[in-house]
Amino acid sequence: MADEENRPLLDGQARSSSPDLTARPDQARRSFELSSESTPLLHRRDDDIATYGTERRLSQSSAVSHLEDGSPKKRSRVRWPTVISLALLTTGVLAILVFAFAAPAVVKEYAQQAAVFKPTKLSIDSTTPEGVRARVQGEFVMDASRVKGKSMRGFGRLATWIAREVETGESDVDVYLPEYGNVLVGNAALPSIKANIRNGHYNKVDFLTDLKAGDIKGIHAVAIDWVEGRLGRLSIKGRATLHLKSGLIGLGTQIITDTVTFEEKDFPSLPKIDVTKLNVQDAKNGAMTVDILLAALIDSPVALTIPPLGFEVMVPNCSPGYPYILVADAKTTEIQVSPGGETSVNVQGLIRKLPNELTATCPDEQGSPLDFLVSSYMRGDKTTVYIRGADAPSSETPGWMVDFLRSVTVPLEFTGGAFDDLIKNFTMSHAKFSLPDPFAEPGTPEAQLTVSGLVKVLINLPDQINFHVDVPKIRALANVFYEGKQLGLLKLNKWQDANSTIVADQDGSSALLVESPIKDAPLEVTDSDLLAQIIQKMLFGSGSVVLHIAATVDTKVSTGIGRFAVRGILADGDVPVNTPGTSLGHLNPRVVSVALRNTTQSSLFVSTQMNFTNPTDYSARVPFVDVVMLYNGTALAHIIARNISVVPGNNTNIPVDFLWSPLATGGTDGKEAGRAMISSFVSGSNTTVTIKTHEGTIPTLPDIGRGLSTIPIDIPMPRISTPGSPDDDEDDSRPHFIQDSTVRIWSSTAEFTLFSPLTETSLIITSVDATAFYDKNEPVGRINYNLPFNVPPGISHSPRLPVDLVLGGIGYDALRRALGQSLLIDAVAEVGIKIQNYEDVVFYNGTGIGAKVRI
Repeated sequence: MADEENRPLLDGQARSSSPDLTARPDQARRSFELSSESTPLLHRRDDDIATYGTERRLSQSSAVSHLEDGSPKKRSRVRWPTVISLALLTTGVLAILVFAFAAPAVVKEYAQQAAVFKPTKLSIDSTTPEGVRARVQGEFVMDASRVKGKSMRGFGRLATWIAREVETGESDVDVYLPEYGNVLVGNAALPSIKANIRNGHYNKVDFLTDLKAGDIKGIHAVAIDWVEGRLGRLSIKGRATLHLKSGLIGLGTQIITDTVTFEEKDFPSLPKIDVTKLNVQDAKNGAMTVDILLAALIDSPVALTIPPLGFEVMVPNCSPGYPYILVADAKTTEIQVSPGGETSVNVQGLIRKLPNELTATCPDEQGSPLDFLVSSYMRGDKTTVYIRGADAPSSETPGWMVDFLRSVTVPLEFTGGAFDDLIKNFTMSHAKFSLPDPFAEPGTPEAQLTVSGLVKVLINLPDQINFHVDVPKIRALANVFYEGKQLGLLKLNKWQDANSTIVADQDGSSALLVESPIKDAPLEVTDSDLLAQIIQKMLFGSGSVVLHIAATVDTKVSTGIGRFAVRGILADGDVPVNTPGTSLGHLNPRVVSVALRNTTQSSLFVSTQMNFTNPTDYSARVPFVDVVMLYNGTALAHIIARNISVVPGNNTNIPVDFLWSPLATGGTDGKEAGRAMISSFVSGSNTTVTIKTHEGTIPTLPDIGRGLSTIPIDIPMPRISTPGSPDDDEDDSRPHFIQDSTVRIWSSTAEFTLFSPLTETSLIITSVDATAFYDKNEPVGRINYNLPFNVPPGISHSPRLPVDLVLGGIGYDALRRALGQSLLIDAVAEVGIKIQNYEDVVFYNGTGIGAKVRI
């Protein structure tokens, strides 16, 4: 420094006033280290340089200068100290010559330990056919405090003080990797550099150097270890050949070597990439182009311009042990990289055809490599692709760079698009519910409710998609909720055929409407009580029942380059279930056929065919259902349906079995209640019965039957209109088992025209005890007949039954006046009946029976 230059070399006061650098904690570190950020011999030492401040050094030196300048100067003759100083100075000049030629090892060791270079700015100026041209800017300083030996430190400071400046001349620097077979990493050609080498003097350095790549194949192993995370540490050995001179004195050629070890934390990390723009569109010959704009945080200590590059884009295979799958060729435009800043990268890709291994289903998996890749991206998960160098798209790209990039495969991890709103709506119409197989094993799909209908999925087409897309198949797993509670799980495990159409959405954007008819999709009911509430509101409520569906949808997508699956897309939507608006009491059931099957003394098993109206918009397939029929709260019979299909509107000729067993079903009270119900029905009264489920209604789903048992349904007794029935009046729902009668006065007999609804079996009337009335209260006559007679199916006539006429009464007078005409009479009767093994007594209370009066 200036103060040191002007004071005597051996001035003890000046020496004691110089900054003490020997107390630095890092003085044991090597003085000349390598840098991965610039030329191999230029190593960033931020921690070392931090204590090297020019201002601090100059302020301390100025203080020393002030002390010297402030001391009184006396004019005197030459004194012995001056003579001794001149002698020592002369000795020092001679010593530098000895130092240069007789003791080069000491100088070399001092230089290695004391030299410190701090790069302030590093940049790649341009590429060359053999490497790159780098611009290096920084500060160079000799720090004697870093030298370990006291004698060497003092001798070095003396020598450098005397020499003052050293010029290196044009020099070469080679960098090797000792741990990888001493492979040559590269070579740097340094221009001539002149520096003040006195202790603590800072030198501004600014030069261009050509960096030549070394053994590309040799450093491939290092790159692979770094990419795969196996590079825990790395040693770099530098060898510099310096041609030194001080002023006009040549110091010869000096070879300086040093080894620097980098730890894992010192290595640059792989770039973090965000996809800021993605545009995919059809190209010629069935190919597809992809334009991507990436924002990459490249951990580069230098500013550089990367020429256009070519790459092969690969994706993971089914297993980590399988080779990567090549899917596209890509090229980049020129890239400007700034240290610490975000780098914009424009990538253009071309996908010619999807390879078979990309779309083939993986062993023991439910998808292909492409399925998993696309699904991961669509969900916004972290996605990894692999990049390997290929032919460069520009002749400006040097061959060494292409060769190196070919030898390295780099994983690039980026976050997907997170298309959370990809599916705008998920609904279902034309729903059809099917009850489970009654004989299925509990817990199997056959033992669950199934749903058929038309699933509609409205897919929002992202702006990035500018190519033809079709969805030929879908499947889904949907949770079904009602008023925030989960009703069950709808499983569309199998791929369902689908049709897709481009439509305009409400906001004017384009959307893809996918319609898929599904058949017999299992609905696993998890809350039977909730199902009962829904059915109750559907059957008896007003408005709509709104079910909410939260689904995970898989779609197969067909494009110009092939077909692949997109899995795990989240979707939700509301499915309104319309209520009939009228009670199921308006089913208007009508029996059109009655066939007797089995009988016991207290039961009848009858097969019927019925017509009724389904007031809902929903269909159902019923393999088996069993409900109980009650009258005045007492169970009388079971109504059983097997393998029937119910559609909206009119349903005709639906087979329904009727097990009449009042004693077994309702006990003693059942027998009396059954007799009262039949008596009311055959008498033509408005008879209403109750239908109710029970635990065995659906044998494989007892919880549902139990839950629905809280919802009794009241319906009128079905009208019986079998073939041959005379009842054609749709407005008259009363049964007419006694069609008319003929009373013969002279013989005192009565004959009846009877109707039996049985189509194959005759019933037997075992006894008749009846009284006829005129004007409700005036008796006409009485029949007490105990001889059995048959009543065949359809219309038939009874035998002439003896009548005890009430002579002289008002009823008899009315009968005589009606001779040759008809008279409306009422009748009260107790009739014994027998149908095969079944026997019972019914009470008949008929009004307005037309009686023909004959002589």
